[in-house]
Amino acid sequence: MINSLFIKRLFLTVAMIYVNVFAAKSTSPVFFLKASGGVYDFVIENNFIYAATDAGVLDIFNFKTKKKIKEILIPNIKDFNGDLKPAKLFSADKLYGIDGLLIVSQGSNGFRNVWLFKDNKLKEILSSEKDKLFIKRAAFIDENLIMLGLLSNELILYDIRNKKQIFRKQLSTSVFSDFTTDYTRKITVTCEESGKIRALNSHTGQIMNIFSGMNLDNVFKVVYTDLTFITAGQDRRVGVYKWGKEHYYLNSDFIVYCVGINKTGKLGAYSADENNDVYIFDTDTRQVLYKLTGQKSTQTKIAFISDDEVVCSSEDEYIMFWKFKK
Repeated sequence: MINSLFIKRLFLTVAMIYVNVFAAKSTSPVFFLKASGGVYDFVIENNFIYAATDAGVLDIFNFKTKKKIKEILIPNIKDFNGDLKPAKLFSADKLYGIDGLLIVSQGSNGFRNVWLFKDNKLKEILSSEKDKLFIKRAAFIDENLIMLGLLSNELILYDIRNKKQIFRKQLSTSVFSDFTTDYTRKITVTCEESGKIRALNSHTGQIMNIFSGMNLDNVFKVVYTDLTFITAGQDRRVGVYKWGKEHYYLNSDFIVYCVGINKTGKLGAYSADENNDVYIFDTDTRQVLYKLTGQKSTQTKIAFISDDEVVCSSEDEYIMFWKFKK
């Protein structure tokens, strides 16, 4: 009796998910921007998008006029044969309303370089040859402090002005995947191969909470706002954690490489299938609302410009923009 009731409930839950997906409204991009290469990260501020590419160039676009307004060129590096090649850019960050771009680029021997572009000048903050750090992502905490996420699953809070580490914290023995910050930069959220999510105090490194259970394998990406976390899982799950509330996950038909969240945490987005479609869903009702089509390659980042506008980058040079009505 208990088993049959459980099966019925499970069937209804799965059926509801698929009904919601099929009922989602399909929407094509309204326009796209062509970057210098595959886009691995981007930052949006007002009408501008700052795109880090694998061609060694950070492109700056005005997406309202749909024009590129600037290119920031990162110095070439030498490959194993001694030949020069473009340095891939792995992450980019900017503090809202403040001059300065933070860029992580490919360096020598697998290590990474960190650059600050400020006052129209490019300055190397950390060197692959000198500092020898395997940095995957860097982000501002304030104008002088930056957070570094290492492949060894360590976080480093680094003081730019005094050129020193404030703390270096080993999170676990699992492989590091990604980190993000909230809009105040006071909280840093990490994800890793184990599927666990950690929320830390950005200034002290103190772990505030550990979330788990929604992903059983590697989490590629995590996004966070307003006490809501969304994760992209290798186990084909989209994890949704609401701090202090019930957690849940959505099943996907494909590995989930990328997720996004709007400013209020009411809408989520995830890369959904082998066609590189993106699904928009309501984080409260769990209902899939829109299916965004047109992406040609694996997504690298999904971001909401507003509650009805989404931008997405991928491993190719096309940055797609969608607009949909709620």
